[in-house]
Amino acid sequence: MKVVILGGGFAGISAKLSYPNSILIDENDFVVNTPKLIEVIENNDLEISHPLIRRKVDLKAKVLKVDFKEKEVITTEGKVKFDKLIISLGYEQDLSKIKGAEKYTIGFTLQDIEKIRKFREGSTVTILGGGALGIELAGALKRRGFNVNLIEAEKRLVPYLSPNFSTEVQKALEELGVNIILNGKVDEVKENEVITSQGVIKTDYTIFSAGFSGPKIIKELGLTNKNNRMLVDEYLRSVDYEFVYGAGDCANFKNGFIPQSAQVASQTGSVAVKNAVEGDNIVFKPNQKAIVLKVGDEYIGLFKNSVIRGALSKLVKIYAVSSFESRVSKLNALSFPYLQT
Repeated sequence: MKVVILGGGFAGISAKLSYPNSILIDENDFVVNTPKLIEVIENNDLEISHPLIRRKVDLKAKVLKVDFKEKEVITTEGKVKFDKLIISLGYEQDLSKIKGAEKYTIGFTLQDIEKIRKFREGSTVTILGGGALGIELAGALKRRGFNVNLIEAEKRLVPYLSPNFSTEVQKALEELGVNIILNGKVDEVKENEVITSQGVIKTDYTIFSAGFSGPKIIKELGLTNKNNRMLVDEYLRSVDYEFVYGAGDCANFKNGFIPQSAQVASQTGSVAVKNAVEGDNIVFKPNQKAIVLKVGDEYIGLFKNSVIRGALSKLVKIYAVSSFESRVSKLNALSFPYLQT
């Protein structure tokens, strides 16, 4: 059986490791260790944190189109036939939903990291979005000496997690001196100000740490989707084609929600490829074992319903990062029969 995997991020790597005979296609021969991007910002040094990890692929190419009728992927390097297809193309950030955001805010891509590193010392930075990314960004920038505003539209930070965790995270940020604005719906972003339901916030730089969706190519491929995340059933099988599976941040249940996190993405990759190869016998159930946020020099973890602050949470965070690096090393050690030279 010829299995093709599109995208070599957390989900794609997991899928390839679970079925080494598959063909992994990605336009890059490196992968971004996302958690380390915060370290780059905090230390203002790419050499210390090394967020890019070399990662082998079978075919280094950009996916242009998928012909589902003929079962072939059209890439910049030619066509690749498949029997089963795993789509794990990650996420994109959409800045268009807030007036002025595309022109006056900075997102969170590799190119954006370079812009953030060059912020003027002592300036004011306003972060839109009090989710996990916004919280870690706020802590990192505050440690760099910036004045930081963090705006969240809901009544508490990380509103999708437990209230106790939100309280502890907010406390840690306030101890650092971060100005937190809750219930702050952003109406418009201008060059040096953010207009919210709580008033006008003056700022030198504005970072958009929300607006994450599936990649535009999901819609372009004609797949049924919500917010550019292809819809799948409980086996991670596409609602459109029985031989196509979705994994990682580009997929979501047709009835329910798949959390967007590295931990869950890795789980989807493994389950999707096993179901594709062995038959649909594994029902996917997201298992977010732990969430740990680095807030300044503090580590705050949510383990099931328990909030733990300190050394244990730090160890879990370090382990998660090193575990991913280990998985990439295992991937690179595989034999790549389709490797392009």
